[in-house]
This record gives sequence, C-alpha cells and structure tokens, in this order.
Amino acid sequence: MLAMVRKELKDNRRSLFIWIGAMLGIIAIGAAEYHAVMEAGDEIMELFESLPHVLAIVFGAETIPVHTPLGYYIMMYLWYSVIAFTHAAMLGATIISKEERNRTAEFIFTKPFTRKDIITSKMIAAIINVVIITLTAVIGNLIMLAPQIEGANILSEMTTTMLSMFFIQILFLFTGFLCSAIFSNYKKSLSVSALLVALSYFVMVIVELIGKIDYLGFLTPFMYFKGPAVVENGISLFYLLLTIVITVTACYFTYFKFRSRDLHS
Repeated sequence: MLAMVRKELKDNRRSLFIWIGAMLGIIAIGAAEYHAVMEAGDEIMELFESLPHVLAIVFGAETIPVHTPLGYYIMMYLWYSVIAFTHAAMLGATIISKEERNRTAEFIFTKPFTRKDIITSKMIAAIINVVIITLTAVIGNLIMLAPQIEGANILSEMTTTMLSMFFIQILFLFTGFLCSAIFSNYKKSLSVSALLVALSYFVMVIVELIGKIDYLGFLTPFMYFKGPAVVENGISLFYLLLTIVITVTACYFTYFKFRSRDLHS
C-alpha cells in the first residue's frame, strides 16, 4: 500500500504545486496590502461601513475591525479557506476516479490489491495533500504576514483557525470522495464537488446577511468554525462532532459504493 500512496502523491504533485501557488499568492497579496490597511485605519472601516452589508460579509470584514492585526488576519483567513476547501473537494472528486478519466481503470483495479486497499491508499495520499496545503498556509503566514505585525501576537489565533480549516478540508475531501463514488461520470463528480463548496459559501452569506437564522449554520461547513467565532469561543464541540459524523458517513458510503461499482475503462 505504501507504494500506491507514493504513486498517488507523484501523480498529483503537479496539481498540488498549482494549489500551493494559489495559496501563497493570496497570502502574498494580503501581506503586501497589510501596512496600507493599517495606515488607512478608520478610513478603511468607513469604506466597509459604506458598502452594502452583503459585501462586507463576502469580504469577511463584518465582525472584527479589519484595521486591527487580528481583524485583518481573520478577513484573509476566509480567503485561505475558500482556496483550501475548493482544493480539498476537487481533490476528493478526482483522485479516486482519475483512472476512469484516463481510461486506465482496468489496469490498476486488476492489480493484486483489493478495491479497499486501492481506495484507502488514494485517501491517505489525498489527506497528505490536504496537510501540505494547510502547512503552506501556516508557513506562508509566518513568513510573509506575521513579521509585519508589530505589537501584536496572533500566533494562538492562527493555530486555532488553521486547525479548524484543516477539519473542514477533510470534510470537503471526503464529500468529494463520495461524489466520485456516486457519479460514474468524472466531470459530473468534479462539478458537483465544486458546486457544493460554492453553495456552502453562498448559504453562509445568506445566513450572515439575515442574521436571525444563525441556527441554520449547520447547513454550511463555512460556518462550523468561522474565524471570529473560533477566535472568541474556540473550536465548537458540536460542530467538531458534526464534522466527524459527516466525514465518517461519507467515508463509509464511498467504500460501500465502490465495492460493487462497475468501473468504466
């Protein structure tokens, strides 16, 4: 199985480098704009207050003042999450079914390994990719953003939010696995996985915009460990358990569907 994991990591390294580049790119943009936002101070807050409330939510600037070091990081954290969650969902949708896309399913699934072993190796490789993306976000912030923050230490908040981001990445990853197992068409599984991330983001915006339906936050993983809530109250045990339940359920049905599925080669 170790050899299969290495093969999957090798096969996905080009895609991983692209996503690493995207994550480092958004961190670099945030770091480059940090001092300008801090110097603008109240003017930035007045700008956000003059915008429609929905835009403040979209930009992640509706709670903690963005002209503070912590507020600025939380605003950027939303965009780190968008990249990380999209990567995880699309990886889950593609890593299992790529042999069907490449017309090599007959080759790999006739090797002296069970389908369970093959799926497990792909899952392990995918989780390693998610870990790498998370570490990229952590290291990128420590190198590019943290050194610019003077007189404030957000390392504790960064650690908690990045751990939270990792949990939701795993949820979206296994949701992608499940989409790959349900839909035999590679493009459809990829589209549905990406749509789930976009829909989750849209639902988060709606819930935040209305304000009176916060109890519906369980409908969108974007609200399970939302930056401001995690900073103020820590990781929610309820949403952590919900994340585990969804992930384990998706994992079970992925194995179940692939066990009897006809593979197209």
